[in-house]
Amino acid sequence: MAIILPKQIGTESGKLLFQKSEKVADFNQGREIVDSLKETLEHYGGVGLAASQIGILQRVFVVDLPKIGFRAYLNPEILEASSETNSDLEGCLSVFYGTLYGQVRRSSYLKLKYLDVNGEERIEEVNHPLQARVVLHENDHLGGKIFLQRMKEEDFSKLYWEENLDVRG
Repeated sequence: MAIILPKQIGTESGKLLFQKSEKVADFNQGREIVDSLKETLEHYGGVGLAASQIGILQRVFVVDLPKIGFRAYLNPEILEASSETNSDLEGCLSVFYGTLYGQVRRSSYLKLKYLDVNGEERIEEVNHPLQARVVLHENDHLGGKIFLQRMKEEDFSKLYWEENLDVRG
């Protein structure tokens, strides 16, 4: 696999962004998906990318954050999410190629179970609010949701357009 242009909302191929992804059963395929996600994320920038964004309806996403590094999540399940939340700007490579940002409230802490690229089960506690935000954002993609669907109605008037914003810190 290789670098793949992220699918865009409002296009024919972007319709799959609103579909639920299936569990990964073939971990050789899972590793290939992770490789493509990593290459695509490195090419286009950003902090996370889900398989559905590159046209693959499998429960896989990757996160790449400074100080935390690159992580791949296969068949993730959110076990806990804190009631303590924070609100911050989110964008998405599938929403005008990551140039439109809106305020989204997300849990500051979460606990999740997932499989690594070798099929080994992992449990991870995420205490870093940005990492929790990115994991929850990408996990939403696996359920067929985008960040705009998480925004409060009153925040749509404050959508922010920025072609050079780099959220990677």
